[in-house]
Amino acid sequence: MKRIIVCADGTWNVQDQINDGSKTRRPTNVTKLARAILPTDANGITQLVIYREGVGTGPGMDKWTGGAFGDGIEDNIVALYRSILYNYEPGDELFFFGFSRGAFTARSLAGFLTFAGLLRKTDDYYTPDFYACYESGQGPGSEAWATAIHHLEGERIFPTIKMIGVWDTVGSLGAPGLLGQVLNDKKYVYHQVGLSDEIENAFHALAIDERRKPFVPTLWEKPPGWRGHLEQVWFAGVHCNVGGGYPHDGLANEALWWLAGEAAALGLAIDTRYLKPFVPHADGQLYDSMDLKYRLMGAYLRPIGTQAHGEEAIHTSVITRLSGNDPKYTPPNAQAYVAQPNMKVATTKPIP
Repeated sequence: MKRIIVCADGTWNVQDQINDGSKTRRPTNVTKLARAILPTDANGITQLVIYREGVGTGPGMDKWTGGAFGDGIEDNIVALYRSILYNYEPGDELFFFGFSRGAFTARSLAGFLTFAGLLRKTDDYYTPDFYACYESGQGPGSEAWATAIHHLEGERIFPTIKMIGVWDTVGSLGAPGLLGQVLNDKKYVYHQVGLSDEIENAFHALAIDERRKPFVPTLWEKPPGWRGHLEQVWFAGVHCNVGGGYPHDGLANEALWWLAGEAAALGLAIDTRYLKPFVPHADGQLYDSMDLKYRLMGAYLRPIGTQAHGEEAIHTSVITRLSGNDPKYTPPNAQAYVAQPNMKVATTKPIP
């Protein structure tokens, strides 16, 4: 048995983001966690990390087509699927992590696994055929599906996913954009980003203060009869205050340590010595993501705990910030949630 850990970064995010004067961005929480995962745990179990840069990180026009239209998400999903296909053995544990469009990637990858199963290595040639069926919604009963199944030499397997942990999945289908929003909606309409029986645990860190309209959060709905564990926890800050990338990342580290603690509780071995410099700070710098183009579109106030998404809570660091350490911090959505008699507060679990 081993653990396979998939880490999908957000738009324009790469591993070498630093803050030494040459670049102005810090590593995202995806990169921080990927680097903190130990190669083996205390029992000698191998932990294989598979990292994928975000869309819009390639040369030339890729920065703009990836950013505005999400080009490259399909390539990332297929590449990550194939990495699992080449390495998975029965009994292995799967952990998926992602931020922003990488969160959509991680969730859709889980959906693709549920839809198609995991092919044998000898059948990898037909992976694109199954992905084409997935993306177009042509499942069992369709001619395309029958053709794809006919070619297979071996049986498909359907592995369970131990954990999906994501930071701020956004956009109507998890893929925000300006020019490309309508195209994104049509392009990804059949992607399955919900919870399936194959997913055992799902954790979602959400940004209280993100108000850009294209960045409407995509929370999980808890399906009837689903027996897994779901937590969706709200943190102070905007999109990258939660997923990371800003030079001052104290708020992002709150969400980092929360998800890392949940992963560790499920058996993932994490090097706390690496994470130690990333200090959580409830009163850390809160950035303003509403530049002029987004202001012209108007603001969207994210509701907390008012819809039937299930298992929502507010993180204890938000309570700390609301308690007077920052008198200017008065988000109406968080204040309304805290005033509810059935409000829930989430805490960060210690990492052994």
